[in-house]
Amino acid sequence: MPAATQIPTTYPNAFNLPLDLNHPLSPNRALAIHLPSPLTTHKPSSIQDLTTRLPSLYSPTQGITNEHLLSAHKATIVSPSPPIDYVLEKQNLLGTHLAILDAEGNEVAEWRLPILRFRRGVGNVVEVKFPRGGGEAEVMEMRRLTEGKGKEKDKELPVPIGTHHDHVHHRHAESFVKDGIAFLWEPEPEALYQKALFKVVHDENGKARKREVARFGQQNPKDREGLLVLDSREVDELIVVLTICAMVEAKDSFL
Repeated sequence: MPAATQIPTTYPNAFNLPLDLNHPLSPNRALAIHLPSPLTTHKPSSIQDLTTRLPSLYSPTQGITNEHLLSAHKATIVSPSPPIDYVLEKQNLLGTHLAILDAEGNEVAEWRLPILRFRRGVGNVVEVKFPRGGGEAEVMEMRRLTEGKGKEKDKELPVPIGTHHDHVHHRHAESFVKDGIAFLWEPEPEALYQKALFKVVHDENGKARKREVARFGQQNPKDREGLLVLDSREVDELIVVLTICAMVEAKDSFL
């Protein structure tokens, strides 16, 4: 049986961690994300490599703009088409089981969104598996954190990914731990329909900060596509692709 990477039930003060201003996002990879169409399992989608166009897709001062998103979309429909790095395949109609294949058609990971229990503070998580061969797999979990309010002002509650509660009006973050390092996907407050991926790092004094290592943008939250830029020197590209696809797919699932 594969052992799941242990994830803390809370990330103390996760929303209050200071930014690592000494290391702003400096992406060296750009990918066009296309998710499979809803209620279909026979039409795989692709993730295309736009790295050669990166200077026109991201600004160090402005981040991802609408012009960047439009440029990325146009780049995916011109001829010749950008190379395909990954293929996404739905394993069921609800979109709760997705497999990701490399350019050669080899399955490199899969994720599942379990049936959710809609109780405050209780819920399952998205499970991501990476085949190791011999029938074994490494298992990673994603969990949603919610910033509380009132007496829970500094408390993060794990709730099901893709679930919304009317009584919660504070920030959310999708969290996961990979190789002992904590990561947080958070909405970008100054950019509409964008999320930033932060890696929790510690300085020589043990003080925790969050360093932006990737960003994902969409023109519309209902879109099935978006632009992903990342720094592969700071984070595994496959992890970024998997987690952002899982988040978007979970948001659009029927559960």
